[in-house]
Order: sequence, then C-alpha cells, then structure tokens
Amino acid sequence: MDGGGQRMTAALRPDFVPDFVIAALGRSGSTMIANWLTRPPGEIVLIEPFLFALENPAMLHRQFADLGMAASPAEWSAYDADWQARFARLFAPRLAGRRWAVKEVLGEEHRRLIAAFAPPRVVITVRDIDAIAASFLEKHRRQGNRHRFDAGWVADYCRRETALVMALRGELEAQGTPHRVVRYEDFIASGAERAALAAFVGWTGEGDVGRHLAGLGRGFEAERHGEGVGNAAPSLAARGLDAEECALVQAISEDCAVYRAAFGYA
Repeated sequence: MDGGGQRMTAALRPDFVPDFVIAALGRSGSTMIANWLTRPPGEIVLIEPFLFALENPAMLHRQFADLGMAASPAEWSAYDADWQARFARLFAPRLAGRRWAVKEVLGEEHRRLIAAFAPPRVVITVRDIDAIAASFLEKHRRQGNRHRFDAGWVADYCRRETALVMALRGELEAQGTPHRVVRYEDFIASGAERAALAAFVGWTGEGDVGRHLAGLGRGFEAERHGEGVGNAAPSLAARGLDAEECALVQAISEDCAVYRAAFGYA
C-alpha cells in the first residue's frame, strides 16, 4: 500500500482520530445517513473528502463553508508535501474540539482510511443492488454525466464494490473491529434502526438530511424525499429507465447474487 495507507504521525493521531468511518456503497443512502448524523458545530461527517489527495474535490470546499469551517482559495491551493501535512494544515485546526467522521464510497478509500486512522468503529451502508444500479443510471442522466459514467461504469462499480464491501466486513469481523451494517431500506423505515445507529456511534442524530444536496447537483433528491428521511425508492419506470437500462439492472442483480444473499436481499 502506498503512502495513502500510512498511519498518521503519533503527534496527530491521539487528537484527530475520527469517531467512525462510513464505508459505503454508492447510492446506498450514505449521504442521507451522513447528513442525519451531522449536527454542527459539534458532530460532523465529511462526505467523500478524499483525505489522501493533495487536491480535494470542490464539493468539500462547499461542505467546509456550509459547516462553518470555510477555507480561503489560497488555503485550498497551498502546497503540501504529503497528505499528512495537508491534514495537519487544513483539516486539524478546523476539526479541533469537534467530533468527526468520514464517509467514502470506494473500497480502496475505505481501506486507506481504516489503515491510516484506525477508527474505533466502522459503519457499512448497503442497499438492494437493483436499486443501487437504477439510482446510478438515473443520477448520471439527470446530472448530464453519462459520457463519464456510462452503463459499463455502473456495472463495473456494482460488481467490484459489492465484492469489496463483503470482504471488508469479513476483515472487520476477523479483527474484532466494532462495526454495524446499515441497510438503506431499514434506515428509512425504522426510527428504532436510526436510533440504534446513533447509539452505536455515540452521536445525537436527527440532522438535516438535505444538507449539501443542491450544491452536489442532487436537488432532485431533495425534491423527491422532502426534508425528512426519504421514502421508499421509486420504480424503474418512475426513474425514467428505458428497456436496455432495465435489462442492465437485472443483469447486475444476477451477477451480485452473493452480495444480495450476504446482506439479506436474496
């Protein structure tokens, strides 16, 4: 593993270990869950910050501003020798005195975070793979991103990342790391499930689930679900999928049968 997987220096780690990492599958409701857990200024989940990059995504700039931790353009663009130096300069002063966590949607990032920070807890978010695939297809169409994230990308992501999240759960079990699987369907349907998640991470919960969505080009989700925890997923027809896309969803579902069985979707 490259430098992205190296642990924080001993001087930083005691004060700047995240309370937990959310190891998410994309389109598993993980942004909603991260927002539900976020109660600024004291409890903050960073959404896909790519901590190991030396240039963070624009959406992190917006998150910092939305959460009252804005950084200037000069601060974002300043040179850092490595990710640890960038974290110490840009993140640590803003996270001091707060409880914080990180959410990512790539298996590679999950492992880097866990290796680097050794978080005391991990939350794994999953969803029916049919709904994940369909949601990706709709999202990319609505955002005008199908030239970047075509049907092949969706299929590859679903097959690769479901395998990685199953492997991660096995590793956490073997290591004895406290972890909790949160199924999207259970989270939106059950107040008890949401309360159990808050208790697991030791946070308050009940944050603004629509936070950041407009800035992320996902205003259609806020319109669909309103201000509270979302409703059941729309049908394929309601998502505007054509026959070819519906066939792709079915093929992905069949290819991910082991994942479906592992998380109770068989």
